[in-house]
Amino acid sequence: MIRARFLTLLLSLLVAGCTARKGAGPSVSADSVRRNDSALAAPGAVPVERVLSYEERQGGALYMKYCAVCHGKEGKGDGFNAFNLDPRPRDLSDSSSMAALSDAQILQTIGGGGRSVNKSPLMPSYAWTIDDRQIRYVAAYIRTFSAGE
Repeated sequence: MIRARFLTLLLSLLVAGCTARKGAGPSVSADSVRRNDSALAAPGAVPVERVLSYEERQGGALYMKYCAVCHGKEGKGDGFNAFNLDPRPRDLSDSSSMAALSDAQILQTIGGGGRSVNKSPLMPSYAWTIDDRQIRYVAAYIRTFSAGE
């Protein structure tokens, strides 16, 4: 008898929780969050997470597959293979150097490789690996490394 009441109470709490959750709005997955926007938060407040756009998320997946091995997961030029390279990969999180680059230069570098922009010939061309749309996605993701700094 007590067990049946307990199970009934538990079930009703579960249903109430699910019903209340329906109107709570969309949830944010861990994949859609990139970094803290601590500049927007008041002192002592919980940091607000920046949600990536669709293009940035798609670019992030491509970046992790093709670029992170040299440029690093956070774009700092400290990827697994970076120590083998001379010159070292660019630090994509350096806001001053990234601000000096136009979107066209970034697209050219990704598509044509380092040699196409008179930089390191060790950076390969990805024009034969990913299409123009995907190159734009990677460029959008790369911009998130230095955004808001």
